[in-house]
Amino acid sequence: LTPADFIFPVFVLEGEAQREAIPSMPGIERLSVDLLAQQARELVQLGIPAIALFPVVGAERKSLLAEEAYSRDGLVQRAVRTLKDAVPELGLITDVALDPYTTHGQDGIIDDNGYVLNDVTTEVLVRQALSHAEAGADVVAPSDMMDGRIGAIRGQLEADNFCNTAIMAYAAKYASAYYGPFRDAVGSAGNIKGGNKFSYQMDPANSNEALHECALDLA
Repeated sequence: LTPADFIFPVFVLEGEAQREAIPSMPGIERLSVDLLAQQARELVQLGIPAIALFPVVGAERKSLLAEEAYSRDGLVQRAVRTLKDAVPELGLITDVALDPYTTHGQDGIIDDNGYVLNDVTTEVLVRQALSHAEAGADVVAPSDMMDGRIGAIRGQLEADNFCNTAIMAYAAKYASAYYGPFRDAVGSAGNIKGGNKFSYQMDPANSNEALHECALDLA
């Protein structure tokens, strides 16, 4: 393995000259966009071809409908534009999911009973992915696990002439306790308040479902 075989994940937060340790991930920090641009230059020199961006969204920007997810001036969208200006040769992969943006910490839009609405959520995910492509993302990576979102995103990207924007689907994502540190890192752990994602993430024991989900995304 060489550095060219790796994608470097980064957690980006608002502000300037901001650096925050992540207690559940020793040695890993959240960085503001300006510091991230500096780090990106170092990564290019090391031969790392791409980074994956994960936003840390403040409570004041979270909402029930996750409007910040597709805002042209959202954190990810601004970070992508800045990074493309600073290091155009670095590949940029963006996370497409709503949990950093919702007040309840779920990956989707919910009804009055707290049930995640698949089709309504997919419409928002499409808007989010398109906003990332418009900002300059090379790859959008839907991690939400809504049914049908890959086809919907691909269709919208091509309709808007982003035919070369790739999709890296989280095709088989499990309802696992191992996501705990990640939710801490992006600031969604406190919002979910003991809830779970069993209705859309997968049972690790169900391998048949994993194959089915992969086939759906490929189709």
